[in-house]
Amino acid sequence: MSEKETSFNDISPIEGVYSDFIYLKEHALVTMIKVKGVNFDLLSLYEQNSIFDEYGAFLAQNIHYRPQTVSMTMPIKMGDYLRKWKVQHIKSSQDQDVNENLRQLRASYLYEYQKTETDLNMAVKAHFIVLKEKLKKPTLEYLHEAEIKLTEKREEIMRAIHQVLNAYDSQQEVLSANEALSVLHQFLDYKTSIYQN
Repeated sequence: MSEKETSFNDISPIEGVYSDFIYLKEHALVTMIKVKGVNFDLLSLYEQNSIFDEYGAFLAQNIHYRPQTVSMTMPIKMGDYLRKWKVQHIKSSQDQDVNENLRQLRASYLYEYQKTETDLNMAVKAHFIVLKEKLKKPTLEYLHEAEIKLTEKREEIMRAIHQVLNAYDSQQEVLSANEALSVLHQFLDYKTSIYQN
């Protein structure tokens, strides 16, 4: 008897998307908030301690929402830039008047930029707050109820984190379901996620 191959969908906790939220196989809705980081190297020791204290207070005041904070390495998106180089390379390959050395130079640049995009040393750190709301039962009625509760949680967390980080010019952004799916894909499979849109 042969073993069945395991696919990405088999191991993924994601069932699908509902109303711009991620729907998990465990019957829960998830939303993500992207939080722009603060450059600690530029802060005084007093400011660093202050932000730690304020962030600790934020977590303590919102513990009932069970926010999960995640920091992860994200690839630098160079898709548009690479497309322009690909067009240049294709045009120079088809144009008989273009010098062979110039063709090779453009091809080598394209190759290097593609390597750069997948290089973990060129990645940036991104910070997220993840909120989840479990459904009582997997029905449309409870799905809608969970959506309302999760939206309220998210708005409250956005206000609270904005109060903490407002003085540091940090911005918060609610991710759409597609953006959140992309982040989760990068978390589970960094290399191939770079080529996903």
